[in-house]
Amino acid sequence: MKKIILILAHVMMTNLSAQLHPKLTANQNAYFAGDSLVMQQVEFKDPGSVGRGLHWDFSVIRPINEEYTLKYFYPNPDDTTRICGMEHNTRYYYRQRNDSLQATGYENSTTQMEYLTPELKMHYPFAFGDTLTSPFRGNGQYCHRLQLILKGYTRIEADAEGELKLPENEILPNALRIHTLRHYAQTGKDSIEMVLDTYSWYSPKGRYPVFESIETNIIKKGTAEYKVPIDTTVFSTSFYYPPIVQQKQLQSIVLPLDNTPSTEQNIASVFTEAQLMPNPVESYLYINYKLTRTANIWFTLHNNNGIPLCVTAAQTLDAGIQSTSIRMSNLITGVYSLYVHVDDMAMRLNVIKK
Repeated sequence: MKKIILILAHVMMTNLSAQLHPKLTANQNAYFAGDSLVMQQVEFKDPGSVGRGLHWDFSVIRPINEEYTLKYFYPNPDDTTRICGMEHNTRYYYRQRNDSLQATGYENSTTQMEYLTPELKMHYPFAFGDTLTSPFRGNGQYCHRLQLILKGYTRIEADAEGELKLPENEILPNALRIHTLRHYAQTGKDSIEMVLDTYSWYSPKGRYPVFESIETNIIKKGTAEYKVPIDTTVFSTSFYYPPIVQQKQLQSIVLPLDNTPSTEQNIASVFTEAQLMPNPVESYLYINYKLTRTANIWFTLHNNNGIPLCVTAAQTLDAGIQSTSIRMSNLITGVYSLYVHVDDMAMRLNVIKK
């Protein structure tokens, strides 16, 4: 009896520790194709100190741009490990595999850059005290004429935990702050050395940062009197993305899904006679099924870490025999989760890739 009590106490303490000390995970915080974020750009907020048990008061903010948009999508639907973020007329490309997120390049109307050495942006799980350091290097072009060389390193640290006070006096406990220091030099017709300093606050209630503060500094060479480099801040701003807004904007694809027996029983009365062919699958998976009534339906495919690899377009289909296909030839061998979404219901099926 004493041993059982000790085990229960250990489990309770472990759960309490997990609640008090948040972490980023692939299932909760990986980028998701189809996400469309509308954030507020606000006046710069100082990040404050490092440590645990902190309190950040961001209850008073001054808006600059109340509709700053960021969208994620697959640039090539056949390669679901590559995802693109469209922000401020620039496309940022990432590679999302297993537990890692890497930056692979960017492009806009004037500049194109491809990383020969990708930049590691995150490795899940990531909790207070964890650090990452990643060198990166890229070649590109400016206006399709001038050759550019990019070289630098990124250091990422989960440096603070605490309570976040938002506008309207909303309190978010267990916020985790991630500090990203990106030091790089870009060489072309002219050379420039810069530091991008970003602080991101995450809440267990959201996939993306609730608040971000960003500073860009140019490093100038020291004068004859001062031999050390001199930093000059050229840009600073903050972004606010309330958890309640995240839940509304991303609610159709937030995981994990509720697979209770009652939910699966309800969906099984609409989504019937399902066949996954072939299973195990080598190239294309064909999903044959019958709908007993008109319904809105789509499918999402996830790896065993919960990272979404493919999202089919939502369709409103009539009752009767239907079919959908998903390409899996670009995926590694293993077991994958296929989520079937019918209206506001969902169920999970297992797919084996050989």
